[in-house]
Formats: sequence, C-alpha cells, structure tokens
Amino acid sequence: MILYTMNKQLLFVIVIYNLDFHQSSTYQTLLLPHSDIPTYIIDNSLYSQIVQDSNVIFYSHHPDNPGVSFAYNEAAKYAKENGYEWMLLLDQDTHFPNGILQEYLDCIRSRPDIHLIAPPVNVSNGRYMSPVKLWWKMGLINNNVPKGQIISLYDYSPINSGMCISVDAFFKCGGYKNQVFLDYSDFQFIERFRRISDKGYILKTEIHQEFSTLVDDRDKMLSRYQLFCLSLKQCDMPSFVDRMGYAMVVLKRGVSLILKTHSFRPVLIFFKYYIK
Repeated sequence: MILYTMNKQLLFVIVIYNLDFHQSSTYQTLLLPHSDIPTYIIDNSLYSQIVQDSNVIFYSHHPDNPGVSFAYNEAAKYAKENGYEWMLLLDQDTHFPNGILQEYLDCIRSRPDIHLIAPPVNVSNGRYMSPVKLWWKMGLINNNVPKGQIISLYDYSPINSGMCISVDAFFKCGGYKNQVFLDYSDFQFIERFRRISDKGYILKTEIHQEFSTLVDDRDKMLSRYQLFCLSLKQCDMPSFVDRMGYAMVVLKRGVSLILKTHSFRPVLIFFKYYIK
C-alpha cells in the first residue's frame, strides 16, 4: 500500500458539510485506518475547522457552499498538477468495511482498461442505491446489484460516494458540471464519462450510506427541495425525452413533499425554481 502512496497513485477526496471531519463515518472507517494515503478536504461548512493530520495535504474552506461538483473539479485540478493518477471521491456519511481499499488498489493494478471503479452502496433492509438503474431519469433502488464485475454505464449509474476515477479520464470527459451542484451531479458526470468509456467496474465489497443529513423539519425539507430544483434545472437536456424525464423527477419529489408537509408550497417552489 505504501508503494501506491509513494507513486502518488491514489488521492482521497472528501467533502465535509457542517460536521467535524474526525467525527465523520468516512474518517472513522476509511481515512483513519489508511493514514498513509494523501487526503484532500473541501469543507463547505459555515465555519472552518482545524485539521492537522499528517496525511491531509490540502484543506479548503468554502462557507458559501458551492457544491460537490465544484469540490470534485477543484480536487481533480490539484490531483493533475501534483501527479496523482486516481481520485477516490468520498462524502462524510459512508461506512467502509475493512479490506475495501485493497480491492480498489488491486482493480487499479489488474484492470488497465477500466477507468472508473465503484462499490455497491446499500442503504437499509438489503436495498441498494448504487449502481442504480435509471428509468426516465429516476433512480430505482434495487434489492440486487452487480458485484465484482464490469458493468455498462448505459445500464447502471454509480453515485458519487466511493467512486474511484482515473484523473486522466476525468479531464478527458470534461469533469463535473459545476452548475449541477448537488443532486444528480453524479448521474450527469456518468453521462459525460460515457463519451470516453461506456464501462466501469463494481467491487465485490459493499459500503453503507447513512444519510445523516436527512431532516424531518418541514421548512428544511422545503428548502432542500428548492436546492433539488435548482440543481436539476442545470442538467444537460439535449432532447425532449430528457426534459420530460427531469421534469417528472422534480414533480415526483414535489408530490411526495406535498403529502409529507400537508402544504402546497412545493408547487410554488417547482414553478419558481425549476420552471422559470
């Protein structure tokens, strides 16, 4: 593992939001046990924090919270300028089991034709949210996903968390779209990535997504829906089918919120932040 670090083969990239870096599940389960891997932190929290870990080679605070796409693009620039070959994209809410890093590294070494690696991501009750099949732009949570095999990126789309990307391929496909700053940033990236390669590899080992940022407060849910609308509005929509698909995704989320909040404010948000 030290050999990979010395060769600058892999860079951890983590985005933090309103959480102590050292309290994050990702730090506890992946970064701390592998302190020999260089780590790049983008902190989108309101207040900065002190991070003095020896493997943290870059910390950047953005209280304006420009989003995950900006964070990943900035990290990719750093990786390219400093000779890193791969980036492992991370958020703060993921549990990584023992041994998974070695599986990433083994895949990098043994499969030179693969430029994107991702783990199966489970959420609860044996269900998986990645890699996900998209139907009319809607991600379908499944009980079964491919494991330990190459997938077509036209059939499945991995999410950001745990995605390991060749830095060279990242720039060849154009990287993330900054304007799609949060929701669907990963699916937009996969659409771009397919321009240079239509396949990826799904690990055997799965990770668990915790979703600590989910809220039950009505005002916060509505505010979150506003961000959802703004992010999806910026997705590339080259065809009528694309436009209809994204509209259906946003409408579906809005209808769900109407039922949860017993309010018609989601309708106003939809027209103000997505239609206009």
